[in-house]
Amino acid sequence: MTVFRLPQIHHPVCLGMLAFLCVFLFVPAGLEMAAAESIVQYRVNGLFQPDRQEALITAAQALEGCHLTGVEYDTALASFAYDPDHQLFKNAKPEQVLQRINDQIRRLTNGCFTLSLPGKLPPEKLVEIRFEIEGLDCLGCSFGAYRAVAGIDGVERATASFHEGRLTAWIDPAKTNREALAAALTKKEIKIIQP
Repeated sequence: MTVFRLPQIHHPVCLGMLAFLCVFLFVPAGLEMAAAESIVQYRVNGLFQPDRQEALITAAQALEGCHLTGVEYDTALASFAYDPDHQLFKNAKPEQVLQRINDQIRRLTNGCFTLSLPGKLPPEKLVEIRFEIEGLDCLGCSFGAYRAVAGIDGVERATASFHEGRLTAWIDPAKTNREALAAALTKKEIKIIQP
């Protein structure tokens, strides 16, 4: 076995040159170094029950030019890493990155999940509103109740559980209120159990 002994080098320029040469001498030809990935975080619409998190993770495995790095059910936020040199994202502005990742997620989940920018209001400023729902007894019913309120301006996050028969929404009180959510549920013929 051959042992290479390097002379002691104290000058910063020489150290830099040595590091530069080592990279080119010891990195095999043809091996490309990975480009730095960019990380973005978006709100996930459609993450209305904890088990839906696994569905998102499974679908995201087929993403092109990016990948899911984490998803947090409690905040409905997901992080994605993307390659800015990939053809889908090259020279893309932030809103184009969102649109391109969202288009893939929508296609891969048949529209069950979509992405949007996270809300600007801090979580501690959101108001939690709960409704007991009659007949909320399956995944499809839960999704219908969720969709009735999730698209309302001011609803930052919503969940619907057929296990509990409950819909919960976290809202920006400056933009919406309990009555607006109740009206949206009633319009979709979802019966609220009065307390």
